[in-house]
Amino acid sequence: MEDSATRRKEQVAWLVRDPSLADFPLENIRREAAISLAVDPDSKNLITWESWSTYMQATEALFAASTAPRGDHVERLIDQEVRDLPSVEPSHFTDAGNWETAFFLALTCRDENRVRFLCNIPVELLKEAGESDGGAYDEFLYYWISALQDFILDRPTLVENLTKALELSTPGQADISSSETLDKLVFPPMNTLLRLAQRDSEEFNKGLAQGLRLFHDYYTATEERSKDLNGVVPLALLALACLACDISDTDPDFHFEVESDYLPKHIIRQSWYGEFPI
Repeated sequence: MEDSATRRKEQVAWLVRDPSLADFPLENIRREAAISLAVDPDSKNLITWESWSTYMQATEALFAASTAPRGDHVERLIDQEVRDLPSVEPSHFTDAGNWETAFFLALTCRDENRVRFLCNIPVELLKEAGESDGGAYDEFLYYWISALQDFILDRPTLVENLTKALELSTPGQADISSSETLDKLVFPPMNTLLRLAQRDSEEFNKGLAQGLRLFHDYYTATEERSKDLNGVVPLALLALACLACDISDTDPDFHFEVESDYLPKHIIRQSWYGEFPI
């Protein structure tokens, strides 16, 4: 436990020192968080929550640094310390894929300020950041991000953007993602968000349960995938489950009923929320 905390602090210090070289420290922070959850799938230990929340903070901090005016600094709380980060040019670590990660992590940590900050980053900036290093994503991802931002900010374009994301994420429409990836990893979160937006708890629970089964199928299909730390937790589905759990606490007509080894119950139920500032 102590070694994990020490490693985490070292990686955070590295990231803060030079955010433009964030790849390695951020990947190491991600690995620590994933390994913690693999060992403690319910997130019943405080150190798991420390690793998880630090991963969220570090990922979001890079977006804060990359959207700050050149020459400025930004302050972010990371691993229970206020850190001063210099601004950096947008790069692949602030592209659409990493935006998804930062956004879903912030949802699981119930960090409304970070969620709203991320939702106010223009999608076009994310696209430019990815393309600046020669990267590319399927077009559906940008409509999907727009739909997520619409949902949080209560914008009227939610249905339009989510419908377009669903259309473009079908096999034959996407140029980069495989049919298996689209069917098992991409479609389930979109369908789950749709049911959540409709406040249809029965279909939401069905969609979430199906998404968890498909996630399991994908990451157990080969020996190589079974060792992939990305298969520890379905981040998008976990984030949507957290949203649904919170909605069920205030909406008597909406019921969150899914339990799974893939959904850390102490993250879902906010057991550690408020244990320390995040």
